Amino acid sequence: MQFPSLLLFAGVVAVAQSQDTGAETFGGLEPVIPTGQWIPVTDSYSNGPYDAAIYLSFDGMHQFDLTRYIATHPDGNFAKIINNAVVYSNARANAPSDSLPATAALFSGASSRNTGIYWETSYDRELYPPGSNCIGLPGTVCDYSEAINIDNAMLDGGGGFNTSLLPLKKTAWGTCEFVYPHNFIRTNTVFEVGRGNGLVTAYADKHLAYEFVNGPSGIGLTQGYFPEIASVNGTLEAQEAWDDLHWSALRNWTQGNWVNGTKNPAGQPSIYGANFQAITFAQQNYGYLDGVGTPSPELAAAFDAADSRLGTFLDDLANARVQHSTLVLIGSKQGQGPIDPKTLVVTDPQTVIDGASVPVAYFVGEDGGIMWLQDPSQAATAKANLLANSSLGIAYVLIGDEITLAGYGSPFLDSRVPDLIIGAKVGTLWNVGFEFADHGGFLPQDLDVPLIAYNPSLQKKNITEVVSNRQVASTLLFAVGLLVDQLEGYRLGEAPVLPELF
Repeated sequence: MQFPSLLLFAGVVAVAQSQDTGAETFGGLEPVIPTGQWIPVTDSYSNGPYDAAIYLSFDGMHQFDLTRYIATHPDGNFAKIINNAVVYSNARANAPSDSLPATAALFSGASSRNTGIYWETSYDRELYPPGSNCIGLPGTVCDYSEAINIDNAMLDGGGGFNTSLLPLKKTAWGTCEFVYPHNFIRTNTVFEVGRGNGLVTAYADKHLAYEFVNGPSGIGLTQGYFPEIASVNGTLEAQEAWDDLHWSALRNWTQGNWVNGTKNPAGQPSIYGANFQAITFAQQNYGYLDGVGTPSPELAAAFDAADSRLGTFLDDLANARVQHSTLVLIGSKQGQGPIDPKTLVVTDPQTVIDGASVPVAYFVGEDGGIMWLQDPSQAATAKANLLANSSLGIAYVLIGDEITLAGYGSPFLDSRVPDLIIGAKVGTLWNVGFEFADHGGFLPQDLDVPLIAYNPSLQKKNITEVVSNRQVASTLLFAVGLLVDQLEGYRLGEAPVLPELF
């Protein structure tokens, strides 16, 4: 079987080659005109309270970060927007809180047990290893990080995926197929629902693999934009410059353009969004100063940059005369931890693998982890061994029905559900090399995130009931007048529309 070396998806742009600093347009690529079996795009569709809905993720930001920033910067843009916003002060990210499942929850409205996504790198007992041609025993690591790019050193990731690194699936008719990122998610997304109703959709994120938000169809995005964060220098300035690529994309989309600044005949997308990395980079590399979350100078600078760029984007909405017709949801995919540097203990994840003392198929973890065993029947033994080793920083281990009861799915019935869910103690970080913080786990430092719904016409309101990031998905659809029951996550009961907004 001959495998092609790369694939470019319709509607996906890897990177803008140049960026202007003026107010008109940014970029330098020719637009990729999407194709697919969709009804014709319309520029006049809107049966909802808004013509467009946006989600912005300041990755790594906690609710306490937002509270502190508003208190210390009363004239800042975060402080200004809450005067015309519904603030959800008890919002929770997906658990596990790694970036891929956290993003999947936002745009599918479904948890990991339904999306099938537990980490950027995970394991599936039914898929076949890359390059195996579906010969031999199934069971493989499924890596949807930057590692599957053709070239991580390039801002465009080398222009596509290195398909020799993709897991494989044997079809019912006996052929062997690549499992691209969009093939891996099991539920549909808001972008598929929007595009299936004739709307323009767009999204920007950090790796090419985040094209998975296209959904199983592979073409939910009218335009995707995925400059590779791993190609960027390890300085805060470089991370902020990378964030500016996304702000540039947002400005162009808002002005009714493609990413490169050329006109999109359909105008402003109806559903779009982007993430930003400078805050999460500063948390990982400079951290907080104490247990109450006082930011280091570098982290404080990242918050300042986010506040400034947010203000510029609100001006972009106003300049395009769409600020009143656009709902802007602002939050974070996930938090990060540990917070207190005095409690930080960084441990090589290999110690967790060794501590299980049974053959491990795959383990991934940061401030929490998940593990698959070569023999799932040894889960109880692995659990006992891990809990007996106090040096590992483990707070608890779930196995079997405990995993099911905790809402993560059944390891007995689902090929992707881990055999062990491993909770870390506060202060523990499993990482090769030093970091102040990371994400993926199940602690409040991972899950307590900001969530703000902003529009100039909204009255200031603070909602204290617990809500989930999953509710962002159905809220985006409801905002533009689409039937939310077209979203599988909503039909599964995991994504009610955010309360007291409409």
